[in-house]
Parts: sequence; structure tokens; C-alpha cells
Amino acid sequence: MKRTRKVLWCTLAVNALIAVTDLFTAHLHQLGYGQSVLGYINGAGHILQMPGFTVAEFSGLRPGHYWTWPAFICGVGMNLVFYLIVFGAWARWAIKFGGPSSIKQKRGGPEGSQPVLVKDGNSVPSDEPAVRTLAPESRFSRRRLVVGTGRLAAGSVAAATAWGFFGEARWFEITQRTLRIKNLPPMLSGLRIVQLSDIHHGTWMSIEWVRQIVDTTNKLAPDLVALTGDYVYRGSQYAEPVAHAMASLRAKIGTVGVMGNHDWWEGGNNCKIAFARNGIPLIDNTRLFITPDRKLTERASEGLCVAGVGDMWEDKCLYDLALGGVSGGMPRLLLSHNPDVAEEPEFLRSGHRVDLMLSGHTHGGQISIPGIGAPVTNSQYGQKYAKGLVQGPTCPVYVNRGLGMTVMPIRIAVRPEIAVIDLLTA
Repeated sequence: MKRTRKVLWCTLAVNALIAVTDLFTAHLHQLGYGQSVLGYINGAGHILQMPGFTVAEFSGLRPGHYWTWPAFICGVGMNLVFYLIVFGAWARWAIKFGGPSSIKQKRGGPEGSQPVLVKDGNSVPSDEPAVRTLAPESRFSRRRLVVGTGRLAAGSVAAATAWGFFGEARWFEITQRTLRIKNLPPMLSGLRIVQLSDIHHGTWMSIEWVRQIVDTTNKLAPDLVALTGDYVYRGSQYAEPVAHAMASLRAKIGTVGVMGNHDWWEGGNNCKIAFARNGIPLIDNTRLFITPDRKLTERASEGLCVAGVGDMWEDKCLYDLALGGVSGGMPRLLLSHNPDVAEEPEFLRSGHRVDLMLSGHTHGGQISIPGIGAPVTNSQYGQKYAKGLVQGPTCPVYVNRGLGMTVMPIRIAVRPEIAVIDLLTA
């Protein structure tokens, strides 16, 4: 009975923490209070609620990726059942493998009587005092092997999770590449593009973190900053703060961007309005031009075309509007949140020239297993478009690992990335 009460209390405590993060700390974070600390608390709560979250997601109870009452009830019920099973199994394990040795001593009989040893339930006379300590089990016993293996596995998982949660998730890497572009005007040779993707300012990522990204980007002296979508996560309230922070980017030529699927899920028009208010053009299904004298304009007959398409999942990709009517000899840079656009039959049929596509969306999988890669990439083509420079059917694609996180607030062996790409004339 005592063990059952402990299991119940542990189950209720975990679910109470989940409720606090969902109903209280998440709202404080949205209001801008204590985001640096609350981001970790909200992240821990989300990890704990993953069983219920996963069931609700795959059961179709979260249309449009929003919580509904059926999804909420399903999630709560699943978490209660899951943690009852987990803590119940842990209690049984502790009794079977974590208790005292099956060989123990017992003081028996009246004062002065001979002490006995109890072994496998049978009393064995002993000439030694009752307080004598018995030799421990053999270090190579099956029981010790099972216990040791279990503890090692649990410790390894806990250590990797802790590092991915507290360390690697916010330890961004600055990557640098130099790419040659055919027909790039000599005056544009050496053009520096800094790509930022998947910032996901939301319940796990603070606005202070976003400002740190902006400050680091400015120190890289970019000519152009390319934003490839997913600026917010779990709250349309985050659109204005992140757009305002992005307005502090100091690119010599300018900053341009496209929308991502999460921006549409959190109210696409809110995001568009916020970026327009802060002077950052979103070029979904349109284009701008960098002239040879390094000015950003709406029309030009020479220079570099910087085009964008809408999100592949939640918007339309109108390739003719983005790339059509451009001078045939002009090189073209295409911003697409989802790298799978490079394989789209409609894109391939369009025949439009693209010299380099910049994408994000995959986060590099967030978790990568050595020798295997990322188990989940959110790409139809698996590992091909997980991260880095990839050769698509008609053009090279650079897939940025992104800076934020979704689904799980963890990164393991996939550091956040700020990508620096210097263009040279081929």
C-alpha cells in the first residue's frame, strides 16, 4: 500500500508540473516576463508531456496544430496512464534489483542464543557475532550485471538529454562557405550573405536569445541577411517582438525573408504585418534585385536576383512570379523555407534558372545519431536535405540547421547555425 501511494504521488506531481507550465508559466513567457528562465521550465514541462502530446498529435485531435478540448483530455489521460506505468515499473525494479542482498543476518531467539544467518529463506547457524558484515555478492553476478547495465543506460540517456537541453540547444555555430556563381557581376564578387533560419521565438526561446543572434550577425558584417522562415513558435504574440529584434540587423545592402510553416500556423497575417511594420520585406512569390552598385531595388536589368517562394506546406510556390521575366544572364538566389522545393515537379518543369537555393525547415533533425544520422528530418528525402550544402536536380541547396527548436526543446549533435556564405564570380 505504501508503495502504491508513492507511485500515485509521483504521477500526480509530474502531471501537476505539466499543468503549471501549460496554464501559467507559458502565459507569463508570452507576456515577456522572465523568458530566459521560463524557457527552460516550459521546455522541461513539454518533455514531460510528450506521451500525451504525441498521442493527441497522431490521433488527429489537434487540427491546424492547435490544442482542442478533446486533444487536451486525451493528452492528460495518456500522461496519467503513462506515468502510472513508468513509476509502477520503477518501484518493482527497485524492489527486485535495488534492495538489500538476499543474504542477510537476523538476531533470533532469547538473549545469548546463537545468531543465525538467513539464506534463501532458511536459517543457518553461525558461530560469528550477529553484527558481522557478510561478504558482498560476486561482482560478476547476473544481478549486478543487470543493475549496472540499467544504471549505465539510464545515466547515459539522462546525460545526453541534459546536455542537449541546457547546453547544445543554445550553443550556436558560425559556419562559413565560399561559393562561385556564374555571371555574378565582378562588382558583386565577395558579396557576403548571412542566413538565419528557424529562430522559433516562443515558449522555449527568449527574446534575449534572439537579440544575441542579431548582435552576432551584425559583427559578421553581412552585405545581405537572408531569413528563411519560422520566426515564431506556439504563439502569435511572438511575431511582433521577433520582427522588432530583426529590425536591428545591420546589413550593408538589406534584409529579406520568406515565411515558414510555423509562421502560418501562428497566424500568418500577424507575422506579415509585424515584419512590414519593422521595415523587413518578405518576398514570398516575388523578388528583389541587388544592383552592381550594391543597392536593393524592385527592378534591375543586371546584378543578382533575390527571389522567394511561399511555404511548401501552408502556402503556394508560384515560381513564375518569383523567377519569371528575369534577364536570362542574371544569376538568381532563391529563398525557400522548405528544401524539398528543389525536387518539386512543378519547379523542375518551370525551367527557371536558380544558381543557389537557401532553405531551413529541417533543423538538421535536432538529434543526430553517429553513423546513422537524424532519425527525423521533416523532409520527404530523408538525410539528403537534412543539413548543409546539397546538390539538387537543377541547383545547389544550402540547408541551414536553424537556431530554434520544435517538438522537443533538445539538440544533440546538431548545433544551431548561423551560416555565412560568400559569393564569388565563377
